[in-house]
Amino acid sequence: MWTFQADRTMRRRRLLIVALLTLGASSARALEAPALAAQTTIHRDRFGVPHIEAPTNAGVVFGYAYAQAEDYFWQIEDTYLQAIGRYAEVVGEAGLGSDLLNRTFEIVPRSRADYAAVNAELKVLYEAYVAGLNYYLARHPEEVPRLIREFEPWMVLAFSRQTLLGFVYGKAHVGRPNTRDLRAPEPTGSNAWAIGPARTRSGRAMLFVNPHQPFFGSGQWYEAHLKSGEGLHFAGAGFFGSPLPSIGHNERLGWSHTVNEPDVADAFRVTFDDPKNPLQYRYGEGYRQATEWAETIRVRTADGVEESRYRFRKSHHGPLVVKEDDQRWIAVRIAQLFEGDRLSQTLAMIKARNFEQWKTAMSALSLMMFNTVYADADGNIFYVYNGAVPRRDPRLDWTRPVDGADPAAEWNGLHAFDELPQILNPPSGYVQNCNSSPFTTTDDGNPSPRDFPPYLAEDQNDDKRRAKVSRMLLRDARDVTFEDWQRLAFDTTLYWPLTELPRYARALEPLALRRPDLAARVRPYLDHLLDWDCKVTADSTQATLCAQWYDELYGPGYPAETLRAPYVEDPDARFEALVRAADALQGLYGDWRVPWGETRRLQRHANYADAALIPFSDAAESVPCLGAPGPLGVVFNTYYTPATPERKRRYGAVGHSFVAVYEFGEKIKAETLLPFGQSAHPGSPHFFDQAQLYSRRQFKPAWFDWPDVLANTVAAYHPGEEGK
Repeated sequence: MWTFQADRTMRRRRLLIVALLTLGASSARALEAPALAAQTTIHRDRFGVPHIEAPTNAGVVFGYAYAQAEDYFWQIEDTYLQAIGRYAEVVGEAGLGSDLLNRTFEIVPRSRADYAAVNAELKVLYEAYVAGLNYYLARHPEEVPRLIREFEPWMVLAFSRQTLLGFVYGKAHVGRPNTRDLRAPEPTGSNAWAIGPARTRSGRAMLFVNPHQPFFGSGQWYEAHLKSGEGLHFAGAGFFGSPLPSIGHNERLGWSHTVNEPDVADAFRVTFDDPKNPLQYRYGEGYRQATEWAETIRVRTADGVEESRYRFRKSHHGPLVVKEDDQRWIAVRIAQLFEGDRLSQTLAMIKARNFEQWKTAMSALSLMMFNTVYADADGNIFYVYNGAVPRRDPRLDWTRPVDGADPAAEWNGLHAFDELPQILNPPSGYVQNCNSSPFTTTDDGNPSPRDFPPYLAEDQNDDKRRAKVSRMLLRDARDVTFEDWQRLAFDTTLYWPLTELPRYARALEPLALRRPDLAARVRPYLDHLLDWDCKVTADSTQATLCAQWYDELYGPGYPAETLRAPYVEDPDARFEALVRAADALQGLYGDWRVPWGETRRLQRHANYADAALIPFSDAAESVPCLGAPGPLGVVFNTYYTPATPERKRRYGAVGHSFVAVYEFGEKIKAETLLPFGQSAHPGSPHFFDQAQLYSRRQFKPAWFDWPDVLANTVAAYHPGEEGK
């Protein structure tokens, strides 16, 4: 883990003390909540999706918060417990890493201070959002929070920063050893495509939105539609705890994101060698003074709460996160973690009416990372490798910690938006990104790596199989109808067997001459795979065998696109791995020919932050899932729990998490889907209703024009009156 100077003074308590946050909201805000509720109407459609209308932006943000809380308050609070650095106080030791990360970067004090400087227009939205959460709690006394009894506006800033810190932290060059306890989970993928008018039958641009986030925990997506009398009209999805959706579309345009790896963070080696002042560190010809402070972190245990005292230190480069020896520390700085205002940028993007307005909003660079794919009603398609990338001295090696005493290591502002890799309306007529290189986005018109500093994109050589299969499919996609677009969004073609099985077929005969016994054992399994179109279907036994073999060769998980060491120089061992894969299936299921739909399933559980802790059961309700792991090279991407002798089925935990297809014209066409359903309440009809569609690779309608919304409204109510 990151090394802290810790003075751990443990104090056990017999009871867990659930403390109220002593941050009381003003009575003025409390009085405003009924007025906001009275002006706001939530229309629930037949899938439970909220369509929220109000005369003001504050009203729809208030309603958006209230609807989120109705559907899944537990997840909102869970996310905000991390944002305020008090996660371990509720979940125990498992939350300590999150709290240490939060305290190290001073998320809470800086968010409190920065909120005071937020402009009046945005403050109204921050206040409206937490007013919606607090109003929900006031109207639902049966909903007992685990810790947070009252939400404060600064917490929304903290939420944004903690969320992005989790994405960025793993990219910082802090030295890889000893980071286990604070390691952020690696991103598991996303797809985003756009095709231009020349490729569609309607002559309109289309967009495919497909982030791959966990199905459980803080990465879940929440779908909603917001419409205000002040020009906010947007439908899409965002994380629980966000005051606005972050991906989706308005009347004219839309966009989606995938995780990328712009070099937005650096590590600086800071030297403390002044014998008279241990907090002075070298800088230039002299010294600068570091700041040190201590904080108490409370950790829930079986006996109550333990309090641990930790010391933290920061330099002007950023917080010190690794102690190398008695004199040297590593400091980390992350661009735009505290600068800029992401809510302001999101609002401007949502209100944009054309590409130039949207691009101007994006140019603020308040969103410090994420590939972005865009399409609009004017027929434009666009891709940008978005990132708040600092300008750096090219003479220094930025792939490892730089000397923090050298003034040349200071950043010199940020690269402007127009200096980032991007493509507008390429001749090929399509753009795609699947967490892949910005330089292999399409067939022609790609930006060249020679035109950018080498430190800009850390994933510039990463052409994942998901990107390769996407280009293959899009290259052949012509005269595309909206129905075709929906089918492509759930395509199950596997790129790895499509390209590799012919090579193994050619290698089998030489193997028979060299090792006839091994070839005889391999042949029935390889013949079975060769008698296959390389698509996942519910009854495909080849897909099951292929995935098992792939795990043997490459390892499970993500990214897992490089052969494991024993197979790199030994082609025969790769065939032996196929035999072991078949034997493993035989031992687990009694037959090596097992239909995919019998082994890969969707099953929903609520109020779990980690899929590894969920009590999945083969005896409980589930439906087949045709998604496959991304490293195989597939559009319909799903990662599963492992099979065991006690639990033979594997359950979807990450992947296609919010799926949407849009066609932009005078009237938007939109179809969307979540893996399970809109509500996390097991008794709700919307707890698992979308899973049936997901299993069949079918979308649901996403009504946007207001007459269509009203025609498909099942229930309409003001917040607080849903029970009437």
